[in-house]
Amino acid sequence: MEFSSYSNVIIVGFLVWVAMAPKKRTANFGEWFLAYMAALLFSLIGSSEIMMSKPNAFFFTIGGTLAFFYVVARSMITVKIKR
Repeated sequence: MEFSSYSNVIIVGFLVWVAMAPKKRTANFGEWFLAYMAALLFSLIGSSEIMMSKPNAFFFTIGGTLAFFYVVARSMITVKIKR
């Protein structure tokens, strides 16, 4: 199982999970983020169980994990310019 042969599945997984991520402008961002994090965790656990027979699901969720780290970094880093 080569990592490079599943790079397109990882990219698609990243894009889908970024699209599903809660937006920071929502009123109850914390609740939506907790649901997003729990869905990703259950998806990762479920796909790791079937990794040997269907590795696409696992690599799709790896893209989701990268999207999770991207969402966390995007919400923590803010740039402010003083005048």
